[in-house]
Amino acid sequence: MSTLKKILFIINPISGVGKKNTIPPLIGDYLPTNQFSWDIRYTEKRKHGAEIAFAEKGNYDAIVAVGGDGSVNEIGSALIHEDCALGIIPCGSGNGLARHLHIPLKVVGALQRIATFEPFSIDTGLVNDQPFLGTCGFGFDAHVANKFDSFGKRGFLSYARLVIREYNRYELPTFQISGSDVDIKKEAVMCSIANSSQFGNGFTISPNSDIQDGIFELVLLDRFGWVKAPAISRKFFSKSIQTSKYFSSVAFKEDLEITIHNSEHVNYHIDGEPLQGNGKFKITIRPKSLTIL
Repeated sequence: MSTLKKILFIINPISGVGKKNTIPPLIGDYLPTNQFSWDIRYTEKRKHGAEIAFAEKGNYDAIVAVGGDGSVNEIGSALIHEDCALGIIPCGSGNGLARHLHIPLKVVGALQRIATFEPFSIDTGLVNDQPFLGTCGFGFDAHVANKFDSFGKRGFLSYARLVIREYNRYELPTFQISGSDVDIKKEAVMCSIANSSQFGNGFTISPNSDIQDGIFELVLLDRFGWVKAPAISRKFFSKSIQTSKYFSSVAFKEDLEITIHNSEHVNYHIDGEPLQGNGKFKITIRPKSLTIL
């Protein structure tokens, strides 16, 4: 009976940046053949990664998402409460979850980490029964994610241009947030839920978030004048946004309900992927529900 660890690599050929055709040869270079066997599949459309992972999770010890946060969410969501572990080779625009988990951003480093095969468990969440691994959001971040999805050019500079273009024209929604730990009603630029610490590219919305503690953070950001934007941005990227007077955060363990007024169709995002809803959302925490390499 074989004792080799079986790994399936699911590659999103169009995610983020970089040439994905360099990855298959590197797998053979960095995974010892006396310890591992592997297969490679390529996604052909959105949600294809989830379809593959759901179908194959019983046949492998780990499934590796090769792509951005959207690919990681698709494949990771299929592995929640399963014995099959999630590996990540970050090839997206932001790579928020990989950065939080200190997974190397270079392919070789990520493969070397996978080769150690040291699994551990992290928390995941649900937004109206849709899984998220790192973050979800319902304010300006969701508005920009929606615009970015059809912007054409990927990467940090494209995202920054959208933020600059959209900020002053963005109309603040009113958030009504309730739960055993929280009772808030206010306007805000940003209303986000943080399991991990950042959206990606080092943009850190919740510096103290621990992805293994069974606690999420509700993050709110008040409207600030455009002249304050450079200082606010520096605080996000220096992991010190919690020192800003415009920032507030509440930790919670139990289910949270978020109602968004002023809009019939609400943009929101799950791990950076834009979606639309009716303005009523339930957040549920699932402690230690996903195994990560």
